Amino acid sequence: MIWLPRFVANRICARTGVAAFAASLLVYASVWAGPAASGDELQLAIILTRHGVRSPLKTNEAMARLASQPWPTWEVAPGIQTPHGNALIAQMGDYYRARLTESGALSGDPAVDGQRVFIRTDNDQRTIETGRIIGKSLVRLGEPDVHSLAAGTADPLFRPVRAQVGHPDKARAVAAVLGRMGGDPRRVDRACATQLAQLRGILFGPGGAPTGASPFDEPTAVGPGEGDNLVTISGPVYAALQCTESLILEYADGMPASDVGWGRVDERALTDLLALHELFFDLAQRTYYPAQVGGSNLASHIVDTLEQAALGQPVPGAFGPSGERVVVLVGHDTNIANIGGLFGMGWWIPGTQANPVVPGGALLFELWKRGGQQSSFYVRTSYVAQTLVQMREASPVSPGNAPARSPIFVPGCSGAGPDFDAPLASFVRMARRVIDPAFVTEEP
Repeated sequence: MIWLPRFVANRICARTGVAAFAASLLVYASVWAGPAASGDELQLAIILTRHGVRSPLKTNEAMARLASQPWPTWEVAPGIQTPHGNALIAQMGDYYRARLTESGALSGDPAVDGQRVFIRTDNDQRTIETGRIIGKSLVRLGEPDVHSLAAGTADPLFRPVRAQVGHPDKARAVAAVLGRMGGDPRRVDRACATQLAQLRGILFGPGGAPTGASPFDEPTAVGPGEGDNLVTISGPVYAALQCTESLILEYADGMPASDVGWGRVDERALTDLLALHELFFDLAQRTYYPAQVGGSNLASHIVDTLEQAALGQPVPGAFGPSGERVVVLVGHDTNIANIGGLFGMGWWIPGTQANPVVPGGALLFELWKRGGQQSSFYVRTSYVAQTLVQMREASPVSPGNAPARSPIFVPGCSGAGPDFDAPLASFVRMARRVIDPAFVTEEP
């Protein structure tokens, strides 16, 4: 089992005017889903978010064989969050600040709220920058503390396979994915033939075809993974992921229409193509065993943090010290997909396919305390993200232009009602049942 040093938080302790902030808060008052009953109090909000819009991870040269025309040029190096992406994350931070202040988790006074916010990120530029921007939005003074491991270190929270947490069985992981394909990956190719043909038309032009060898002409195959991946999926499914991810990023970054899929991709086409994008994550990251290996560590520490907030005293494994009201965790699409698969959760926002993992999208775990009942707590889970159009236009958040929110029903613990609230005890029992301790570290 890997042991990591406990982080010691430094706090922002300065005062600023509250009146101006309180006035601006009125703009956002209607975008927060309120408590289930009058008098309920939000004790803690855990925001597990993907970083913002970045450039593709691979260079244009590496992607060249996947299209007949050159890919558009990006203003930043591969994998770096763009200025447009930074602006979108700042908008999400403003949205969270308004929601959390209205519900009482934040006060609006930086001298108070600096003590209430804890930020933990992976150590990539895009994750650290996302955490920094959200932190500055939540506490509008100075630079926030952003806790991450040293550059180049595989973080057991966000990259548990690379960090060698536990001893995962890769053969079992391959079998789990193949089992969802009926034992034959070629069935996926046949089922997605229409979408793959649509994508090929975008990449190579109407009626076009790759010149030379192409993964689109190979059958999909599943095998043991390496690096961050427990399972490798090759062939059309993986090629489609790479290409659709690039198209999503081009669109969301606000590139000219002529540069988004060479002028052949609009919002409607992108929504169709998201079926291929989410298919890969559904198979490789949401399948139960890979999700259990990849998500148990992060999920365990999230549960520890919920319990710490309910008890009001330190709990080993929790993020930050007791008394935190907002915990921001910044990772990757894989982390959100792993948690979704582990807990059996599903979500949907406008303009996407099921279970999107779009840039800046986040799973929110809110711990509420029922009014008048000292020990009655419930967990409200949701997915929040700007729509693709909102990302592209980067228009300010307002009551009429709030990010999309999808309440989540968590199997095994959620109840009826518009927000599918789950008693904390039931949520914890469900989580501990699916979390595998063999893939959990002592420290977050």
